[in-house]
Amino acid sequence: VGEHPKIANWVDSVHYNTDQRARAYLEMNCGHCHNPKGPAYTSGLLLNIDNTNLENLGICKSPVAAGKATGGRLVDIAPRDNEASILVYRMESDDPGIRMPEIGRSVLHVEGVALIRQWINEMQYPACTTR
Repeated sequence: VGEHPKIANWVDSVHYNTDQRARAYLEMNCGHCHNPKGPAYTSGLLLNIDNTNLENLGICKSPVAAGKATGGRLVDIAPRDNEASILVYRMESDDPGIRMPEIGRSVLHVEGVALIRQWINEMQYPACTTR
């Protein structure tokens, strides 16, 4: 049995950078479904810590079939623009048909959303192009 890498403490901004903390948060709260073997794999959004493919991570990735859950946004994650990112919209929603995670959540996790907003706004990837 191989060793598993240590995951960052998502609240520890002293020892871990924003990217490490955000990826840890997404692994713990989303990666159980959004991984290659999880029930949300068909979305193409893979939020497990092992994923290194930027498109699968949601960077400038169009949703597969999110419907009203996009909130009119065009991509899962728009670098440096959390307001244009479906991920933030879904994390902030209180609509059961839109919110993520879809189970195990009765209130908005303000600190978690703030971290993901910061992570997206600090991304140094090129801005998304739309047709």
